[in-house]
Amino acid sequence: MMNVFGYGWFFAVGAVIGSYLNVVVWRLPRGKSVVDKPSSCPFCCTNIRALDNVPVLGWINLGGKCRACKLPISSRYPIVEATMGTIFVVLLIVELLAGGSNLPGGELTSGRGFAEVVFEMRWPIIRLYAYHAALFCWLLPWALIAWDRQRVPRSTLLVGALVGFGAPLIWPDLHPIAAFASQASPRMAELFATLVGTATGTLLGLAVRWLENRAEDDLSRGWAMPAMLGTIGMFLGWQAVVTIAAAVLPLYAAADFIAARRGKLVRRGLFELLLTGATLLYICCWGLLVGQVWLPGEAWSVVGLSVTAPLLLLSFVLLSFASRPQEVDWRRFQSQEAVSPPRCEPVEFIT
Repeated sequence: MMNVFGYGWFFAVGAVIGSYLNVVVWRLPRGKSVVDKPSSCPFCCTNIRALDNVPVLGWINLGGKCRACKLPISSRYPIVEATMGTIFVVLLIVELLAGGSNLPGGELTSGRGFAEVVFEMRWPIIRLYAYHAALFCWLLPWALIAWDRQRVPRSTLLVGALVGFGAPLIWPDLHPIAAFASQASPRMAELFATLVGTATGTLLGLAVRWLENRAEDDLSRGWAMPAMLGTIGMFLGWQAVVTIAAAVLPLYAAADFIAARRGKLVRRGLFELLLTGATLLYICCWGLLVGQVWLPGEAWSVVGLSVTAPLLLLSFVLLSFASRPQEVDWRRFQSQEAVSPPRCEPVEFIT
């Protein structure tokens, strides 16, 4: 019974946070405040009652419609809430209640379950769980913002950097694996791991962004990629962001390449959503993956990059070909009578 209540409580906390993140995703990119106005129907602007605003259950109870105008409310709201709740529960099971057995170096405590870990306040693993859960409070909203073709708000980047850099300086045990083997003090090792991870992820993201957007005039788009990869490196280290990028980027690059050959575009935000899911999977299997000699670990080696480096290089090549500007042969669209290519000058309308 205690386990059922515990799982439900952690799911509810995640769902409540997901409900708030729904507001962040919709309002912040559009320059609106997230605190000065309560949640309301997107059609009739009627404020949503407190009981109707309960995560997941409120939407189900109303049948996905506004109580006032009866118009549909997007199912994305409960999906995001349920997703965040599920992420909190997954991390609870594989990390917190398992004493950190998923982490590099093995478990942080011999305790297991709610009684021995949560109620006895085993702070090292509790802090690490909270730190990793907080990571997804940035990854998922940024992925949804990219899906909506909006720009990542700078304020979210600043808050993410404050948490990502500040927490390890206060509690120097939030990075289970150091950037490199060294004799530095714990806080200096944490700072170095955070800096190296952030730089590695950001550079990877900038490379992807440049390759994707170089054929477009608007180079301001695509900031979610460097933001997400940089934040993953900040929270988990350079080894994690390189491995995760090497797993996700080839799939996305191949899809982008195939779509480009067919004259289509891959849906924006797809890479970011895949990245979020891959990050959760990586944390669940962290200790197992870092233990593989052919994946990046604490000891820098060429063998440790023997898989990830070729995959990343292949991804960059595919993205480069996919984003190459295409020459258009206008003669294919001409009939027997000469037809000139469309002009870009504005059209004047006579009224």
